[in-house]
Amino acid sequence: MKLEKLKIVDFANTGEIFHLVKYKDGIYRTQPKPENLDKYYEFDDYISHTNKNKTVTEIVYSFVKQIMFSKKYKLIKKHKPEINSVLDYGCGTGDFVDFLKSKKIKAIGFEPTSQAYEIARKKNRSTYQSLEKIKSKVDVITLFHVLEHVENYNEVIQNLKEYLNPNGLICIAVPNHKSYDAEYYEEHWAAWDVPRHVWHFSIEGMIQVANENNLELKQIKPMPFDAFYISMVSETYKGQSKLKGIWHGLVSNLKALHTQSYSSNIFVFKVK
Repeated sequence: MKLEKLKIVDFANTGEIFHLVKYKDGIYRTQPKPENLDKYYEFDDYISHTNKNKTVTEIVYSFVKQIMFSKKYKLIKKHKPEINSVLDYGCGTGDFVDFLKSKKIKAIGFEPTSQAYEIARKKNRSTYQSLEKIKSKVDVITLFHVLEHVENYNEVIQNLKEYLNPNGLICIAVPNHKSYDAEYYEEHWAAWDVPRHVWHFSIEGMIQVANENNLELKQIKPMPFDAFYISMVSETYKGQSKLKGIWHGLVSNLKALHTQSYSSNIFVFKVK
């Protein structure tokens, strides 16, 4: 699949067309990049920033989200058993912050988009819209499906390292554009999510990000549920039944057992 030849539509919102440009090995950038991305997030169906559970997809998303909260927590504890504090960068409406607090962890969130931040604030979640207001350092910083959204990922990582305690961890989850579901759906792959996803990484691309930012890779944890969700949404973009997405999500995970190229992965990094 020649990524540069794809014409990718913003199926979720505006219907505008974008394309991909190779930035580095394993890393592509969305072009053109709109001057103001805010409007591309401001629609009712942007599921990660809402609390609706009306459609089948939303119900599945909410159910899987709770399972993944537990798995993410266990992964963090595995590498940081004595964890006391977490900053969830790009926390959306603050659900993971609440989950961590239920585990007696001092958790705070950062969310730059106004719509999600206001929902978190109204629910009295410990969320900030400005990093400068965060005065204390933390043991772990999480960026779950966030790095692909930021303008300058290296600048963000370097800035966040200043908020880490010694031997702190940075956990980053991103989609993998070399997965089977990405190759199968091509321009209809829902995880392109242009232009909200500014960047598109493979595993090799994320290892390069680690090297550029002096991070030691501790573990790559697959996110197999993502293949099902992304494939279901991708089928709707093709005008097909979501049920087909369940099949292709399964195929993607089965192929990944051999290739290790899952639809999404969590990368656990330790600051050197």
